[in-house]
Amino acid sequence: MSVQKIKEEIQQLELRIKFLKIRAKKIQQSCHHQYDGNQFYETCKKCGKVNVLYY
Repeated sequence: MSVQKIKEEIQQLELRIKFLKIRAKKIQQSCHHQYDGNQFYETCKKCGKVNVLYY
């Protein structure tokens, strides 16, 4: 495998990751959250969104 093909594959994977991050963000924005957690953070049981409660 040549270096050019590796670079092309990396670029394709980076675009796929970017697409998936956008998709996950949209899912989290439209979720009707059901949080579970402790005094430091809570996590949605449905979409995995985390809210930090204590810094």
